[in-house]
Amino acid sequence: MQKARQGPFLRRAKKERDRRRQLAEMALEPPAPEDDTGVHQITIYRRGKVRFGTARERRPMPANFCLVENYEEVSQFLIELRHRLTLMGQRLENLRVEGGVRRKLDWDQRRIDSYVDFASLTRITPSAALVLASEYDRAISVYRAPEWLRAVNVEKWDPAVLATLKDVGFLSLLGVDSPVTNIAERNGIVTVPFLSGSKVQGASIDKLIRIMAEMADSSGIADSETLLKRSRVYDGLGEAIQNVEDHAYPVGAFRDYPVAKKWWMTGAVELGKKRFTIAIYDQGISIPVSLPRWTQYDELRATLAKSFGGEYNPTDYPERDGETISAAVQLGRSSTGKEYHGKGLPVIKAIIDNCAGGTVRILSRNGEYSFSGGQKPSHASHKLPIAGTLVEWEMLL
Repeated sequence: MQKARQGPFLRRAKKERDRRRQLAEMALEPPAPEDDTGVHQITIYRRGKVRFGTARERRPMPANFCLVENYEEVSQFLIELRHRLTLMGQRLENLRVEGGVRRKLDWDQRRIDSYVDFASLTRITPSAALVLASEYDRAISVYRAPEWLRAVNVEKWDPAVLATLKDVGFLSLLGVDSPVTNIAERNGIVTVPFLSGSKVQGASIDKLIRIMAEMADSSGIADSETLLKRSRVYDGLGEAIQNVEDHAYPVGAFRDYPVAKKWWMTGAVELGKKRFTIAIYDQGISIPVSLPRWTQYDELRATLAKSFGGEYNPTDYPERDGETISAAVQLGRSSTGKEYHGKGLPVIKAIIDNCAGGTVRILSRNGEYSFSGGQKPSHASHKLPIAGTLVEWEMLL
């Protein structure tokens, strides 16, 4: 009876060992030379199987995939990726109408025109990985095809990058790996697989905080859940999600590409430093664009008119988005007018005030706002936008 129960586990373990050995053997093989047209050999990974194929073009990713240290290059890549995934999704829809999806987009197809080359990555942060995952999740959700994306040359990916993508849930999103069930510590950091939704879900916020607290407590950081809740991170996340639900995705605002009206959230604990990082992202119209939709916008309008020398029009001033976000945080009126959500953006900032130290950073369209405990807030505007809004807290408890 005991052997019978162990059978499935032993078979899965053997399958995993065989898969890893196959990847290792592929990594040792010399790459096939390109022919005169640029066609070269690749490995295609999907659902635990690895197969050889060919591709004509590789599109490398930025080596340092970080929105703090390498914003412009990463944002440019994300813009191009969204366009690329949208075109692929539209092609899929056309094939669906023609009735040829299974024949023409079967993952067994070995010839690929071009692919995104993750092997060029040498570093990726959890927050940037969350934004990356959201783009693929959007494409899968919007075009209703969870099996149409594949990973290429996984055996050549940097091990640290591969680990981060696995931990944040990206690999399971592409079907490269099974969904993460056991959260592992890597180099002193524990990362929670991303959560997503479309409404304010207290259960999701509780789940994220509980998992982070349990990992920290097991490593000697006592009373982590109490400290996290004392920092009002629950309120901050609730406020950020409420803003997404109320204002991020107004009807008729998206014409260039379809959106999945969702938010994405992840967290990480750096155990040795007692540092907690939480990030939440949406692909909505952004804070600067949504401001005129606030029900209590009149008070902010006067502030912006004085600063801008005239009536604020969000389409005219992307180069001043940082200044605009800063003004909105300082004023901090909720656009719902509801008493429960009446504290607005200052709640997002106040989390850092309630910690021993840390930083909150808001990226929205072209703007960036940051605040570190004990320092004056700062803001900046970038040449290129990020779709929607990313809020990231780094907290020392």
